[in-house]
Amino acid sequence: MIYEFRVSEMAEEFGVHRNTIRNWIAAGTLPAKEGPGRKYIMKLHDYQVLCRKFGREPHVGLNNNADPARLRKADPLVDEAPPLKLAGLHSRIAVDPDWGDACIDCGTCASACPLSGVDGLDPRKIVRMAVLGMDQDLVESDWPWKCTMCGKCEVACPASVQIVALIRRIRASRDRDRVPGPIHGGVVKCLERGNNLGIPKSDFLALCQHIGEELAADCCPGFITPIDRHGARVLVTVNSKLPFAEPDEMKHWWKIFHAAGESWTLPSENWEGVNWGMFSGDDAAMKVVIGRIIDNMRRLNCEVLLLPECGHAYLATRTGLARWFPEVFNEFKVMSIFDLLLEYLHGGRIRLDPDRHPMPTTYHDSCNYGRKSMQALGIAYFDEGREIARACCSDLREMNPNREDAYCCGAGGGAWAMPFNDERVFYGRLKARQISESGAQLVITSCHNCRDQIMQSLDREYELGVEVKCLWQLVADALVMPGRH
Repeated sequence: MIYEFRVSEMAEEFGVHRNTIRNWIAAGTLPAKEGPGRKYIMKLHDYQVLCRKFGREPHVGLNNNADPARLRKADPLVDEAPPLKLAGLHSRIAVDPDWGDACIDCGTCASACPLSGVDGLDPRKIVRMAVLGMDQDLVESDWPWKCTMCGKCEVACPASVQIVALIRRIRASRDRDRVPGPIHGGVVKCLERGNNLGIPKSDFLALCQHIGEELAADCCPGFITPIDRHGARVLVTVNSKLPFAEPDEMKHWWKIFHAAGESWTLPSENWEGVNWGMFSGDDAAMKVVIGRIIDNMRRLNCEVLLLPECGHAYLATRTGLARWFPEVFNEFKVMSIFDLLLEYLHGGRIRLDPDRHPMPTTYHDSCNYGRKSMQALGIAYFDEGREIARACCSDLREMNPNREDAYCCGAGGGAWAMPFNDERVFYGRLKARQISESGAQLVITSCHNCRDQIMQSLDREYELGVEVKCLWQLVADALVMPGRH
Protein backbone atom coordinates (compact mmCIF):
# COMPACT_ATOMS: atom_id res chain seq x y z
CA MET A 1 0.00 0.00 0.00
CA ILE A 2 1.06 3.60 -0.69
CA TYR A 3 0.89 6.51 1.75
CA GLU A 4 0.50 10.04 0.33
CA PHE A 5 1.38 13.28 2.18
CA ARG A 6 2.37 16.91 1.92
CA VAL A 7 5.56 18.17 3.57
CA SER A 8 3.67 20.76 5.63
CA GLU A 9 1.18 18.13 6.85
CA MET A 10 3.85 15.69 7.98
CA ALA A 11 5.86 18.47 9.64
CA GLU A 12 2.80 19.42 11.67
CA GLU A 13 2.05 15.77 12.46
CA PHE A 14 5.55 15.12 13.83
CA GLY A 15 6.04 18.57 15.35
CA VAL A 16 9.11 19.50 13.33
CA HIS A 17 9.99 22.18 10.78
CA ARG A 18 9.13 21.65 7.12
CA ASN A 19 12.84 21.77 6.31
CA THR A 20 13.41 18.86 8.68
CA ILE A 21 11.02 16.72 6.62
CA ARG A 22 12.74 17.83 3.42
CA ASN A 23 16.13 16.98 4.94
CA TRP A 24 14.85 13.53 5.94
CA ILE A 25 13.72 12.95 2.37
CA ALA A 26 16.99 14.22 0.90
CA ALA A 27 19.06 12.07 3.26
CA GLY A 28 16.98 8.95 2.69
CA THR A 29 15.81 8.86 6.31
CA LEU A 30 12.31 9.27 4.95
CA PRO A 31 12.12 7.00 1.85
CA ALA A 32 9.64 9.07 -0.12
CA LYS A 33 9.56 10.37 -3.67
CA GLU A 34 7.71 13.18 -5.41
CA GLY A 35 4.14 12.47 -6.38
CA PRO A 36 1.38 14.47 -8.05
CA GLY A 37 0.25 17.90 -6.90
CA ARG A 38 3.30 18.83 -4.80
CA LYS A 39 2.80 15.75 -2.69
CA TYR A 40 5.11 12.90 -1.77
CA ILE A 41 4.41 9.18 -1.74
CA MET A 42 5.97 6.38 0.29
CA LYS A 43 5.25 2.82 1.24
CA LEU A 44 2.68 2.47 3.98
CA HIS A 45 5.07 0.20 5.87
CA ASP A 46 7.76 2.92 5.87
CA TYR A 47 5.25 5.39 7.26
CA GLN A 48 4.34 2.91 10.00
CA VAL A 49 8.02 2.51 10.88
CA LEU A 50 8.42 6.29 11.13
CA CYS A 51 5.40 6.57 13.42
CA ARG A 52 6.70 3.79 15.65
CA LYS A 53 10.11 5.48 15.85
CA PHE A 54 8.61 8.76 17.08
CA GLY A 55 5.80 7.25 19.16
CA ARG A 56 3.06 8.64 16.93
CA GLU A 57 -0.33 7.27 16.05
CA PRO A 58 -0.54 6.80 12.26
CA HIS A 59 -2.75 9.44 10.66
CA VAL A 60 -5.39 8.56 8.06
CA GLY A 61 -6.01 11.39 5.64
CA LEU A 62 -8.89 11.74 3.22
CA ASN A 63 -6.56 11.06 0.31
CA ASN A 64 -5.21 7.83 1.74
CA ASN A 65 -7.30 4.79 0.90
CA ALA A 66 -6.19 2.69 3.85
CA ASP A 67 -7.91 0.55 6.42
CA PRO A 68 -7.48 2.35 9.77
CA ALA A 69 -7.22 -0.95 11.62
CA ARG A 70 -4.46 -2.16 9.35
CA LEU A 71 -2.79 1.26 9.39
CA ARG A 72 -2.44 1.16 13.17
CA LYS A 73 -1.20 -2.42 13.17
CA ALA A 74 2.33 -2.25 11.87
CA ASP A 75 3.62 -5.05 9.68
CA PRO A 76 6.57 -7.04 11.02
CA LEU A 77 9.62 -4.84 10.65
CA VAL A 78 11.57 -7.44 8.72
CA ASP A 79 13.41 -4.89 6.58
CA GLU A 80 14.84 -2.87 9.44
CA ALA A 81 18.63 -2.86 9.68
CA PRO A 82 20.14 -4.81 12.57
CA PRO A 83 21.34 -2.72 15.52
CA LEU A 84 24.79 -1.18 15.13
CA LYS A 85 27.32 -2.60 17.57
CA LEU A 86 29.81 0.07 18.64
CA ALA A 87 32.45 -2.40 19.83
CA GLY A 88 33.67 -0.09 22.57
CA LEU A 89 34.49 2.92 20.34
CA HIS A 90 34.84 6.19 22.25
CA SER A 91 35.39 9.60 20.72
CA ARG A 92 38.55 11.47 21.64
CA ILE A 93 37.05 14.57 20.03
CA ALA A 94 33.59 14.84 21.63
CA VAL A 95 35.02 14.79 25.16
CA ASP A 96 32.42 17.20 26.54
CA PRO A 97 28.89 15.76 26.92
CA ASP A 98 27.49 19.06 25.66
CA TRP A 99 29.29 18.51 22.36
CA GLY A 100 27.30 15.43 21.41
CA ASP A 101 25.82 13.21 24.11
CA ALA A 102 22.95 15.65 24.68
CA CYS A 103 21.88 15.40 21.01
CA ILE A 104 18.33 14.03 20.56
CA ASP A 105 18.75 13.53 16.81
CA CYS A 106 15.85 15.85 15.90
CA GLY A 107 17.51 17.44 12.87
CA THR A 108 16.64 21.01 13.85
CA CYS A 109 20.29 22.03 13.44
CA ALA A 110 20.25 20.71 9.88
CA SER A 111 17.14 22.76 9.16
CA ALA A 112 18.86 25.93 10.39
CA CYS A 113 22.15 25.43 8.51
CA PRO A 114 22.30 27.19 5.11
CA LEU A 115 24.87 24.66 3.92
CA SER A 116 22.98 21.47 4.84
CA GLY A 117 23.02 18.96 2.01
CA VAL A 118 26.00 20.47 0.19
CA ASP A 119 28.48 17.66 -0.36
CA GLY A 120 26.53 15.69 2.23
CA LEU A 121 27.28 18.20 5.00
CA ASP A 122 24.81 18.05 7.87
CA PRO A 123 25.54 19.34 11.39
CA ARG A 124 23.41 16.59 12.91
CA LYS A 125 25.45 13.99 11.03
CA ILE A 126 28.67 15.53 12.35
CA VAL A 127 27.40 15.34 15.92
CA ARG A 128 26.22 11.74 15.57
CA MET A 129 29.51 10.65 13.97
CA ALA A 130 31.40 12.20 16.88
CA VAL A 131 29.19 10.41 19.41
CA LEU A 132 29.78 7.11 17.58
CA GLY A 133 33.55 7.59 17.74
CA MET A 134 34.04 8.16 14.00
CA ASP A 135 36.82 10.63 14.75
CA GLN A 136 39.08 9.87 11.82
CA ASP A 137 36.26 10.20 9.30
CA LEU A 138 35.47 13.66 10.67
CA VAL A 139 39.11 14.77 10.72
CA GLU A 140 39.58 13.68 7.10
CA SER A 141 36.36 15.36 5.97
CA ASP A 142 36.20 18.91 4.59
CA TRP A 143 32.85 19.51 6.30
CA PRO A 144 34.32 21.26 9.38
CA TRP A 145 36.23 23.65 7.11
CA LYS A 146 33.23 24.51 4.92
CA CYS A 147 31.21 25.31 8.03
CA THR A 148 31.37 29.03 8.89
CA MET A 149 30.87 28.34 12.62
CA CYS A 150 28.09 30.95 12.53
CA GLY A 151 26.26 29.34 15.47
CA LYS A 152 22.81 29.35 13.87
CA CYS A 153 22.59 25.60 14.50
CA GLU A 154 23.30 26.12 18.20
CA VAL A 155 20.58 28.74 18.56
CA ALA A 156 18.10 26.34 16.93
CA CYS A 157 19.15 23.26 18.95
CA PRO A 158 16.57 22.38 21.65
CA ALA A 159 19.20 20.39 23.58
CA SER A 160 21.81 23.20 23.56
CA VAL A 161 24.47 21.02 21.94
CA GLN A 162 27.67 23.08 21.49
CA ILE A 163 28.17 22.28 17.84
CA VAL A 164 30.60 25.13 17.12
CA ALA A 165 32.97 23.97 19.87
CA LEU A 166 32.82 20.47 18.41
CA ILE A 167 33.61 21.77 14.92
CA ARG A 168 36.58 23.70 16.24
CA ARG A 169 37.92 20.64 18.09
CA ILE A 170 37.67 18.61 14.86
CA ARG A 171 39.63 21.33 13.05
CA ALA A 172 42.26 21.26 15.77
CA SER A 173 42.67 17.50 15.32
CA ARG A 174 43.90 17.75 11.73
CA ASP A 175 47.65 17.86 11.02
CA ARG A 176 48.72 21.48 10.68
CA ASP A 177 50.23 20.99 7.22
CA ARG A 178 46.82 19.83 5.99
CA VAL A 179 44.82 22.85 7.16
CA PRO A 180 43.08 24.22 4.02
CA GLY A 181 44.08 27.58 2.57
CA PRO A 182 46.48 30.11 4.13
CA ILE A 183 45.07 29.96 7.67
CA HIS A 184 47.87 27.97 9.32
CA GLY A 185 50.53 29.81 7.31
CA GLY A 186 49.16 33.07 8.70
CA VAL A 187 49.32 31.70 12.22
CA VAL A 188 52.97 30.72 11.75
CA LYS A 189 53.89 34.13 10.30
CA CYS A 190 52.15 35.90 13.15
CA LEU A 191 54.12 33.90 15.69
CA GLU A 192 57.39 34.53 13.85
CA ARG A 193 56.95 38.13 12.64
CA GLY A 194 54.13 39.66 14.66
CA ASN A 195 51.44 39.75 11.97
CA ASN A 196 49.62 37.30 9.69
CA LEU A 197 51.20 38.57 6.47
CA GLY A 198 54.77 38.97 7.69
CA ILE A 199 54.96 42.74 7.06
CA PRO A 200 58.38 44.05 8.24
CA LYS A 201 58.38 46.59 11.06
CA SER A 202 60.15 49.25 8.96
CA ASP A 203 57.57 48.95 6.16
CA PHE A 204 54.68 49.20 8.58
CA LEU A 205 56.06 52.30 10.31
CA ALA A 206 56.85 54.03 7.01
CA LEU A 207 53.35 53.31 5.69
CA CYS A 208 51.67 54.60 8.85
CA GLN A 209 53.67 57.82 8.65
CA HIS A 210 52.75 58.27 4.99
CA ILE A 211 49.04 57.61 5.58
CA GLY A 212 49.06 60.06 8.46
CA GLU A 213 50.59 62.78 6.28
CA GLU A 214 47.91 62.22 3.65
CA LEU A 215 45.17 62.48 6.29
CA ALA A 216 46.64 65.70 7.68
CA ALA A 217 46.70 67.25 4.22
CA ASP A 218 43.18 66.08 3.39
CA CYS A 219 40.92 66.73 6.40
CA CYS A 220 42.78 66.47 9.71
CA PRO A 221 45.19 69.42 10.06
CA GLY A 222 48.08 68.68 12.38
CA PHE A 223 47.47 64.93 12.40
CA ILE A 224 50.52 62.77 13.19
CA THR A 225 50.22 58.99 13.38
CA PRO A 226 50.83 58.02 17.02
CA ILE A 227 53.18 55.04 17.37
CA ASP A 228 54.18 53.66 20.80
CA ARG A 229 52.75 56.70 22.57
CA HIS A 230 53.22 55.91 26.26
CA GLY A 231 50.21 56.72 28.43
CA ALA A 232 47.74 56.99 25.54
CA ARG A 233 44.19 56.11 26.60
CA VAL A 234 43.38 53.72 23.74
CA LEU A 235 45.61 51.05 22.20
CA VAL A 236 44.45 50.08 18.70
CA THR A 237 45.31 46.82 16.94
CA VAL A 238 45.38 46.42 13.15
CA ASN A 239 44.15 43.88 10.60
CA SER A 240 47.30 43.13 8.55
CA LYS A 241 45.21 42.96 5.38
CA LEU A 242 44.76 46.74 5.53
CA PRO A 243 48.41 47.92 5.44
CA PHE A 244 49.12 45.13 2.94
CA ALA A 245 46.27 45.68 0.45
CA GLU A 246 43.94 48.53 1.53
CA PRO A 247 45.98 51.16 3.40
CA ASP A 248 43.41 53.91 2.80
CA GLU A 249 40.91 51.90 4.86
CA MET A 250 43.04 52.68 7.92
CA LYS A 251 42.14 56.34 7.60
CA HIS A 252 38.52 55.90 8.69
CA TRP A 253 39.28 55.12 12.33
CA TRP A 254 42.11 57.66 12.43
CA LYS A 255 39.74 60.35 11.17
CA ILE A 256 37.22 59.45 13.90
CA PHE A 257 39.92 59.56 16.59
CA HIS A 258 41.04 62.98 15.36
CA ALA A 259 37.48 64.37 15.37
CA ALA A 260 36.86 62.99 18.87
CA GLY A 261 40.15 64.38 20.22
CA GLU A 262 41.11 60.88 21.34
CA SER A 263 44.42 59.97 22.97
CA TRP A 264 45.37 56.77 21.15
CA THR A 265 48.31 54.83 19.78
CA LEU A 266 49.41 51.98 17.57
CA PRO A 267 52.09 49.59 18.83
CA SER A 268 55.19 49.32 16.64
CA GLU A 269 55.38 45.54 17.02
CA ASN A 270 52.89 42.69 17.44
CA TRP A 271 50.09 44.98 16.26
CA GLU A 272 48.06 42.21 14.63
CA GLY A 273 44.50 42.03 15.95
CA VAL A 274 43.23 39.18 13.75
CA ASN A 275 43.73 35.83 15.48
CA TRP A 276 43.59 32.98 12.96
CA GLY A 277 44.32 30.48 15.72
CA MET A 278 40.61 30.73 16.49
CA PHE A 279 39.81 29.45 12.98
CA SER A 280 42.39 26.67 12.86
CA GLY A 281 41.67 25.39 16.37
CA ASP A 282 45.22 26.25 17.54
CA ASP A 283 44.74 27.30 21.16
CA ALA A 284 48.47 27.54 21.86
CA ALA A 285 49.02 30.05 19.06
CA MET A 286 45.85 31.92 19.93
CA LYS A 287 47.08 32.35 23.51
CA VAL A 288 50.50 33.66 22.40
CA VAL A 289 48.97 36.30 20.11
CA ILE A 290 46.63 37.49 22.88
CA GLY A 291 49.52 37.54 25.35
CA ARG A 292 51.47 39.87 23.08
CA ILE A 293 48.56 42.31 22.99
CA ILE A 294 48.56 42.30 26.79
CA ASP A 295 52.32 42.98 26.77
CA ASN A 296 51.74 46.04 24.56
CA MET A 297 48.98 47.31 26.86
CA ARG A 298 51.29 47.04 29.86
CA ARG A 299 54.37 48.37 28.08
CA LEU A 300 52.54 51.49 26.87
CA ASN A 301 50.41 51.86 30.02
CA CYS A 302 47.13 52.21 28.09
CA GLU A 303 43.68 52.21 29.67
CA VAL A 304 41.49 50.86 26.86
CA LEU A 305 42.03 48.07 24.33
CA LEU A 306 40.15 48.49 21.05
CA LEU A 307 39.91 45.61 18.57
CA PRO A 308 38.37 47.24 15.48
CA GLU A 309 39.33 44.71 12.77
CA CYS A 310 36.28 42.44 12.56
CA GLY A 311 33.88 40.47 14.69
CA HIS A 312 36.13 37.46 15.14
CA ALA A 313 39.13 39.55 16.24
CA TYR A 314 37.09 40.99 19.10
CA LEU A 315 35.52 37.65 20.03
CA ALA A 316 38.79 35.70 19.85
CA THR A 317 40.65 38.16 22.06
CA ARG A 318 37.79 38.81 24.46
CA THR A 319 37.12 35.09 25.07
CA GLY A 320 40.85 34.35 25.21
CA LEU A 321 41.38 37.00 27.88
CA ALA A 322 38.58 35.52 29.97
CA ARG A 323 39.96 32.00 29.52
CA TRP A 324 43.71 32.52 30.01
CA PHE A 325 44.27 36.03 31.40
CA PRO A 326 41.23 37.00 33.54
CA GLU A 327 43.36 39.21 35.78
CA VAL A 328 43.74 41.82 33.02
CA PHE A 329 40.14 42.97 33.43
CA ASN A 330 41.33 44.62 36.65
CA GLU A 331 44.15 46.37 34.72
CA PHE A 332 42.44 47.80 31.64
CA LYS A 333 39.13 47.97 29.80
CA VAL A 334 38.32 46.03 26.61
CA MET A 335 35.94 47.93 24.35
CA SER A 336 34.09 46.88 21.24
CA ILE A 337 33.72 49.26 18.32
CA PHE A 338 30.12 49.87 19.40
CA ASP A 339 31.10 50.80 22.95
CA LEU A 340 33.62 53.39 21.78
CA LEU A 341 31.54 54.91 18.98
CA LEU A 342 28.52 55.28 21.27
CA GLU A 343 30.76 56.86 23.92
CA TYR A 344 31.79 59.46 21.35
CA LEU A 345 28.23 59.95 20.11
CA HIS A 346 26.51 60.20 23.49
CA GLY A 347 29.29 62.37 24.90
CA GLY A 348 29.06 64.86 22.04
CA ARG A 349 32.64 64.17 20.99
CA ILE A 350 31.63 63.62 17.36
CA ARG A 351 28.88 65.10 15.20
CA LEU A 352 27.27 63.11 12.38
CA ASP A 353 25.19 64.23 9.42
CA PRO A 354 22.60 61.60 8.34
CA ASP A 355 21.95 63.49 5.11
CA ARG A 356 25.33 62.27 3.84
CA HIS A 357 23.65 58.88 3.29
CA PRO A 358 20.10 59.52 1.99
CA MET A 359 19.83 56.22 0.10
CA PRO A 360 17.93 53.17 1.43
CA THR A 361 20.33 51.41 3.81
CA THR A 362 20.28 48.09 5.64
CA TYR A 363 22.36 46.69 8.51
CA HIS A 364 23.89 43.19 8.46
CA ASP A 365 24.39 41.51 11.84
CA SER A 366 27.84 39.99 12.32
CA CYS A 367 27.64 36.44 13.75
CA ASN A 368 30.63 37.07 16.01
CA TYR A 369 29.32 40.32 17.47
CA GLY A 370 25.81 38.85 17.69
CA ARG A 371 24.73 35.33 18.56
CA LYS A 372 28.27 33.96 19.05
CA SER A 373 29.13 36.76 21.46
CA MET A 374 25.88 36.07 23.30
CA GLN A 375 26.73 32.36 23.54
CA ALA A 376 30.30 32.98 24.73
CA LEU A 377 30.05 36.19 26.77
CA GLY A 378 26.37 36.79 27.44
CA ILE A 379 26.62 40.06 25.50
CA ALA A 380 25.29 40.67 21.99
CA TYR A 381 25.63 43.85 19.94
CA PHE A 382 22.43 44.16 17.95
CA ASP A 383 20.80 47.52 18.76
CA GLU A 384 24.08 49.41 19.21
CA GLY A 385 25.10 49.11 15.56
CA ARG A 386 21.65 50.18 14.44
CA GLU A 387 21.70 53.25 16.69
CA ILE A 388 25.02 54.32 15.20
CA ALA A 389 23.82 53.62 11.66
CA ARG A 390 20.64 55.68 12.18
CA ALA A 391 22.78 58.63 13.23
CA CYS A 392 24.53 58.37 9.86
CA CYS A 393 21.62 57.42 7.56
CA SER A 394 18.18 58.85 6.95
CA ASP A 395 16.56 55.63 5.66
CA LEU A 396 17.65 52.51 7.60
CA ARG A 397 15.73 49.34 6.78
CA GLU A 398 15.74 45.89 8.35
CA MET A 399 16.49 42.55 6.74
CA ASN A 400 14.40 39.65 7.96
CA PRO A 401 15.22 37.60 9.90
CA ASN A 402 17.70 39.71 11.83
CA ARG A 403 19.64 39.97 15.09
CA GLU A 404 20.00 36.52 16.72
CA ASP A 405 18.22 34.82 13.83
CA ALA A 406 20.16 36.62 11.08
CA TYR A 407 21.82 34.59 8.35
CA CYS A 408 25.61 34.46 8.13
CA CYS A 409 27.03 36.10 5.00
CA GLY A 410 28.90 32.87 4.23
CA ALA A 411 32.47 34.07 4.86
CA GLY A 412 32.82 33.44 8.60
CA GLY A 413 34.95 30.86 10.38
CA GLY A 414 37.82 31.53 8.00
CA ALA A 415 35.70 30.63 4.96
CA TRP A 416 36.77 33.81 3.15
CA ALA A 417 40.34 32.50 3.06
CA MET A 418 39.42 28.85 2.39
CA PRO A 419 39.59 27.20 -1.05
CA PHE A 420 35.85 26.45 -1.10
CA ASN A 421 34.62 29.37 -3.18
CA ASP A 422 31.57 27.63 -4.70
CA GLU A 423 30.27 26.57 -1.30
CA ARG A 424 30.88 30.04 0.15
CA VAL A 425 28.94 31.77 -2.61
CA PHE A 426 26.10 29.24 -2.38
CA TYR A 427 26.00 29.71 1.38
CA GLY A 428 25.51 33.45 0.88
CA ARG A 429 22.39 33.03 -1.29
CA LEU A 430 20.09 33.62 1.69
CA LYS A 431 21.90 36.80 2.69
CA ALA A 432 21.78 37.99 -0.93
CA ARG A 433 18.04 37.39 -1.02
CA GLN A 434 17.59 39.31 2.23
CA ILE A 435 19.53 42.29 0.88
CA SER A 436 17.56 42.27 -2.36
CA GLU A 437 14.20 42.08 -0.57
CA SER A 438 15.13 45.01 1.69
CA GLY A 439 15.43 47.33 -1.31
CA ALA A 440 18.65 48.76 0.12
CA GLN A 441 21.29 50.44 -1.99
CA LEU A 442 23.83 50.55 0.85
CA VAL A 443 24.73 47.66 3.19
CA ILE A 444 26.44 48.32 6.54
CA THR A 445 28.38 45.67 8.45
CA SER A 446 30.68 45.60 11.46
CA CYS A 447 33.07 42.98 10.06
CA HIS A 448 35.74 43.09 7.34
CA ASN A 449 35.05 39.54 6.18
CA CYS A 450 31.33 40.27 5.87
CA ARG A 451 32.10 43.39 3.87
CA ASP A 452 34.41 41.50 1.50
CA GLN A 453 31.95 38.64 1.01
CA ILE A 454 28.99 40.92 0.27
CA MET A 455 30.96 43.40 -1.83
CA GLN A 456 33.25 41.07 -3.79
CA SER A 457 31.17 37.88 -4.03
CA LEU A 458 27.45 38.28 -3.37
CA ASP A 459 27.05 41.63 -5.11
CA ARG A 460 28.58 40.24 -8.30
CA GLU A 461 27.15 36.73 -8.17
CA TYR A 462 23.59 37.79 -7.43
CA GLU A 463 23.67 41.20 -9.18
CA LEU A 464 22.58 43.12 -6.09
CA GLY A 465 23.87 46.51 -7.22
CA VAL A 466 24.68 47.66 -3.69
CA GLU A 467 27.46 49.63 -2.03
CA VAL A 468 28.99 48.09 1.11
CA LYS A 469 30.64 49.92 4.00
CA CYS A 470 31.99 48.95 7.38
CA LEU A 471 30.29 50.74 10.25
CA TRP A 472 33.35 52.88 11.02
CA GLN A 473 33.63 53.98 7.37
CA LEU A 474 29.97 55.00 7.52
CA VAL A 475 30.73 57.09 10.63
CA ALA A 476 33.87 58.60 9.10
CA ASP A 477 31.96 59.58 5.95
CA ALA A 478 29.14 61.15 8.01
CA LEU A 479 31.47 63.10 10.30
CA VAL A 480 31.09 66.85 10.61
CA MET A 481 34.71 67.72 11.22
CA PRO A 482 35.55 70.28 13.92
CA GLY A 483 35.55 73.79 12.49
CA ARG A 484 33.50 72.77 9.46
CA HIS A 485 29.78 73.11 8.68
